[in-house]
Amino acid sequence: MRAADEQDFASYVAARRPGLVQAVAVLGSPPGHAATLTDRALARAGRAWAEVRQGSGPDAEVWRLLLEERARDRTRWWHEEPATAAPGLDRLEPGRRACLVLSALAGLPDQDVAALSGCWPSPGDPATPGLEQQARELAADVPVVGRSAAEVAARAPRRARRGPLVLALVLALLVGLATWRGLRSEEPPEAEQVEEVVGPARVRQLEHSVPIPWYAAGELVVGFSALGVPGVRRLVAVREAAVYSDGEGRVVRADASGARLLLGRSAPGAALVGERERGWVAWVEAGSDELVVVDASDGTELGRRVLVGLGADDETPPAGVGPVALEGPTLHYVDGAGSHEWRPVDDPAGREDVSPGPATLLDVDGLTRVVQGTPGSITFDGPFGPPRTRRGVGAQLSFGGGYVLTRVGGGRYAPLRVHDTATGRRRAAGVRSDEIALDAAFSTTGAITYVIGDGSQVAGADEFRRLSEARGWLLRTCFVGSGSCTDHLRVSSADGEPLLAR
Repeated sequence: MRAADEQDFASYVAARRPGLVQAVAVLGSPPGHAATLTDRALARAGRAWAEVRQGSGPDAEVWRLLLEERARDRTRWWHEEPATAAPGLDRLEPGRRACLVLSALAGLPDQDVAALSGCWPSPGDPATPGLEQQARELAADVPVVGRSAAEVAARAPRRARRGPLVLALVLALLVGLATWRGLRSEEPPEAEQVEEVVGPARVRQLEHSVPIPWYAAGELVVGFSALGVPGVRRLVAVREAAVYSDGEGRVVRADASGARLLLGRSAPGAALVGERERGWVAWVEAGSDELVVVDASDGTELGRRVLVGLGADDETPPAGVGPVALEGPTLHYVDGAGSHEWRPVDDPAGREDVSPGPATLLDVDGLTRVVQGTPGSITFDGPFGPPRTRRGVGAQLSFGGGYVLTRVGGGRYAPLRVHDTATGRRRAAGVRSDEIALDAAFSTTGAITYVIGDGSQVAGADEFRRLSEARGWLLRTCFVGSGSCTDHLRVSSADGEPLLAR
């Protein structure tokens, strides 16, 4: 780095680093880890500072690097230093929280905030001023230990010398091969262990996709990669990947490269829930009465807990029993005693007594929850309004809990309804009267992705017309706030119905 660039970088670090650390802490990282992530991003920026400082200024590029470092970070920081509680911000979906924090603290133009977070700032939302003020107050309380530009630059990963590294790898390979050969004759692998291995999936690239992972015709789509994976029954989105359970009950993490990791086994078709930011998943273990929470990034089990009133010989948990929602480090679940909240990191053995809530709990997001009040109605409440009851069977909440999606009637293809949880008002769902929504899932804070069929495909509950009359299933995303919709693509109806990730 030239002397002028070094001096400019040092000035930038001195001026901006404290605010960056504080903003990352408000995003949800504990202060110590926020400083680590900030220094990594600044170190990367410093290596190419002459280019970074060009144009209107380096702030947007530094933030891009910082969000990238945070997104790919796999440090299990919650074991060492818990994040500061932020009741209002904690209930927001990660993209919306990043948008609000950047708008409040980064001093970037709206177009840069939108490009970095994936959503535009929304000053018209009545909750925004209070949340931005909370972000500023939290940031002001974050302690920051000073660090010079030279100390920050030292955080940059150093390139290893290739010669010694290659030699070490070759030696390790030879030692491992010799050890494997020695063990092979004495301790053959058990058949059960061989069966537990899942290899990489075949991958083909797509030109069009939808905002969330989905499954159709034997292919799991993550981003623009279609993975050859048969028999998917349940599907959830996690950080940069998807987790599915198949007809054999295997719970598997898969990413866009085709890499797969076996996480465990659940009862086929039983509930599977995920937490996108941390990448945790939860299910009821096959052949047991235990609820399991696993970190999908590496398969580490975080905790397990016995469900009350569920026998180990029950092949599949009854409807409504099992995990309901993973919200940050808290798992909401239902068993024979009612609904409960459990934090597996604090209580990995599941020994702590928890007070039961309503057994009819359907979903939780932040301070908003929805229950099945009667067989034909749901009741939802949140921080911005009193409890409200509307017609509906089953429900899911949007990220942040601003909207609730339900079906009016118990039929598989009953009409969908969307309500604003603060006002109770019905919002446009984006499905016409001559269309039927086979599946629906919130894909962002205020957007719903659908699998749409029409009257020529679905004649009644579970009764399909001839395939020659079918036009294929349509994948569509609708924005609740504006009512606008985007039709993505059609997939063949000859291979069954597509499945959307929750």
